[in-house]
Amino acid sequence: MIASRPTPARWPLFARGGLSLLFGLAALLLVVLAILMPGIVAAMLLILFGCFVLIDAGLAIGRLILTRLPAHDRLGVAARAVMTLGIALAAFAGPITAGRPWERLGAVVSIWAVLNGLLDMAIGAGVFGGARRRWQVVMGAVSVVLGASLLAWPPGMIALTLWIVLFSALYGAVTIVEASRGVRVE
Repeated sequence: MIASRPTPARWPLFARGGLSLLFGLAALLLVVLAILMPGIVAAMLLILFGCFVLIDAGLAIGRLILTRLPAHDRLGVAARAVMTLGIALAAFAGPITAGRPWERLGAVVSIWAVLNGLLDMAIGAGVFGGARRRWQVVMGAVSVVLGASLLAWPPGMIALTLWIVLFSALYGAVTIVEASRGVRVE
């Protein structure tokens, strides 16, 4: 049994999925510490999240520069790069530990979830002219609902951390599964 290599279009999905799973695992490890030191853990998660979206932006920019994407894909990838760079700037703007960092973490993650979800829904629905992907529309809707819920009813530090872990695991797993669907086993 030999698996064919994933197409170049699938690599970014693998990277985003793996990055989401890695972020979720790191957040899970911090849940225990969140009970003892919520402010410090919130600051650590804020830095970790800022790095996550910065790497995601770097992947998008790299994909724009290094690959020959069709025009419809370029628009979606450029939109993701701009959005994630903006969220990274918001995460790193100002002193990380000032005030109540879990409130800032909740706001930044919530806004990212809403914007990322809207972008996923648009890309998945073929708004930019690409192929329709039902899984991306569904994950985008889940992201929008979660982000809007967190904005409307901000949870405490431990609950926020658990929501981050659950969403990161779900998003990462679904993205990797979808990316692997393009790999045929012969």
